[in-house]
Amino acid sequence: MIEVMGLTIHWYGVLIGLGVWLALEIALRRKKTSVEKKETEDIFFWTVLTGVIGARIYHVIDFWSRYYSHNPMKVFYIWEGGLGIWGAIGGAMLGSYFYCRWKKISFVPMMDGLIVGVPLAQAIGRIGNWVNGELVGKNGEPLFAYEASLNLLLFGLLWQVSQKKTETGKLTGIYLLGYGLIRIILEGRRSPEIIWKIGGIPVAMIFGAVAVVIGGRLISRKRS
Repeated sequence: MIEVMGLTIHWYGVLIGLGVWLALEIALRRKKTSVEKKETEDIFFWTVLTGVIGARIYHVIDFWSRYYSHNPMKVFYIWEGGLGIWGAIGGAMLGSYFYCRWKKISFVPMMDGLIVGVPLAQAIGRIGNWVNGELVGKNGEPLFAYEASLNLLLFGLLWQVSQKKTETGKLTGIYLLGYGLIRIILEGRRSPEIIWKIGGIPVAMIFGAVAVVIGGRLISRKRS
């Protein structure tokens, strides 16, 4: 953290903000008209807001019995870290969906426009995990680095595909399929005592499997 005129600035928050800004800039670059850019900026605000809320809710539920039930006020200390990415994805998509319904905008094409820079933002966010001393594997492995690297590869793929004319939903599908696989592959490397499970199955793997199925359907639906 750094002190500026008596104000404490946490590097985790700075990195999250940087990732969000880059994701927005990438989304805006894909828009051609001022109307499209304005729509993107408007929905992006609500997407980020609901994404952060969803991310925090996911994390708090995960750590409730271990930490937050004994420190309830810490629920609001978001600058100390603690954002569950699946909560962020779910919250952001729900926020975007209801915003699109309200504004009578097609949801899936809008998600295609927003999604390209998301894995880049996630990669930067994983550096924030390193700053906070989070996301280390059961054998001391740097899981933050593994996931950041895979997220960068996913971003590269999305960027390449986005330069071509694609079927509606394909970009969103690639993201969901790709990130779902990333989490399924890496989840087993986490320390067992910090893995949130339901029925003995890691919750992150459950969400990852759901994302893979939805992503696969979005990718293939125009070709069937």
